[in-house]
Amino acid sequence: MNNWGIVGIGRIGLSMARKMSDKSINLSLYDKIFENKSDPILEEKKLYPELKKVSVFNDILNFIESIERPRKILILVPSGNPNEQVISKLITILSDNDIIIDAGNTNPLISYRNKLKIAKNNILYLGIGVSGGTQGVLEGPSIMVGGDNSAFKKVKDDLSLITSKTIENSKSYDFFGDSNQGHFVKMIHNGIEYVEMQLIASIYKLLFDSNNYNNQSIAQIFEDWNNNLNSYLIDISTQKILEKIDDKYLLEKIDDVAEDNGTGRWMLNYGVELGCSLSMLSSAMDTRFISKLQSERNEINKNIKQSSKKYKVDVNSLKSAYKFCSLVNFIQAFCLINAANKTYNWNISISKVLNVWSNGSIIKSSLINDLYSNYSVENILSDKKIIKDLNHCKSDVINIIMLSLKNDISIPCFNDALNYFNSISSNSLSTKMIQAQRNFFGSHSIKIK
Repeated sequence: MNNWGIVGIGRIGLSMARKMSDKSINLSLYDKIFENKSDPILEEKKLYPELKKVSVFNDILNFIESIERPRKILILVPSGNPNEQVISKLITILSDNDIIIDAGNTNPLISYRNKLKIAKNNILYLGIGVSGGTQGVLEGPSIMVGGDNSAFKKVKDDLSLITSKTIENSKSYDFFGDSNQGHFVKMIHNGIEYVEMQLIASIYKLLFDSNNYNNQSIAQIFEDWNNNLNSYLIDISTQKILEKIDDKYLLEKIDDVAEDNGTGRWMLNYGVELGCSLSMLSSAMDTRFISKLQSERNEINKNIKQSSKKYKVDVNSLKSAYKFCSLVNFIQAFCLINAANKTYNWNISISKVLNVWSNGSIIKSSLINDLYSNYSVENILSDKKIIKDLNHCKSDVINIIMLSLKNDISIPCFNDALNYFNSISSNSLSTKMIQAQRNFFGSHSIKIK
């Protein structure tokens, strides 16, 4: 009998199977596409010796029967209908106290409903977020867990085997609550990732369009920065900047329409529900939405008078502006976690979240370690150090924004970060007038100082 079963052997599922098998966890594998194949992963077994001991099934009932009880079934299929179909099927064939572990990018609202549905069938549920990508999973992913605590206790030793060492010398997984908190924390992670990706993209655009920097020089700037930033996203961006197709740089040939997997939208919805500003994420998402208006953009561009650009960029000032924006990105994310804790009576520790993200995750960087060690992250808006650091970088952000405006370069998220800081550091906002207007329209009460 095998220790675990994995449903869904795509790119992440295959990496997870390799990682778990390499740690001597006996596995059964099943995927719907296996049903018409006699030896579904024959080639993969040849390529990866660690997979030679896994059991592969093209029948889900035989797959289930091959796993020791209580069964631990890890689901790694796309979110939405595929995920729902797998869970619905498993509910009908699993036994009491078996464990369904949803490791997909599942909407926290769906994750909550799944827990309730699964519990009615006397089956245990864990909703876990997995960060790291295909390569990161092989090296030791970051795993955010929510659901039944009793189920967590049965799997945590194995999670310890496959995860990475963190900043506090623990492993890059943790339990964040008895419901959908694992998927909620993963959603927050993805929202931060969306903004960081856009910031890096904006920096590249500002440098490249100056006509003073080519791909090699920009890659060198990123590489120099990353000597102390240690950012996974900066690292992979540097690699993509230098990547070529048919003797031309990838970024000169690639289409600019950007997709999303939904997690950013979900986080924005939570921001609205909980009354939290996520202006940077909104800007990052807006840019992806606008990118899809490709034909419209091309037509409008024909009617815009454009002058040839050549301008200088203060790289040190740009790095400082990037730090400013990254700090605001985390502030907004932390505020959403705090609001969720208060509203839903949760107890997600931001320090524990940062620890789990400090290794194995897509957003791992020195900044996460710095936030963990040197800031009061549980109540970030009361932390004097972060306000001091932001104020120190503020002039650089202004200079970079002015440079982009003068040269008609769109750098999403930078202005949103500055506006947010100006607002949270002001003791008198323009909202006075809004309250006066509301009072006129609907006789809404107003508060007099």
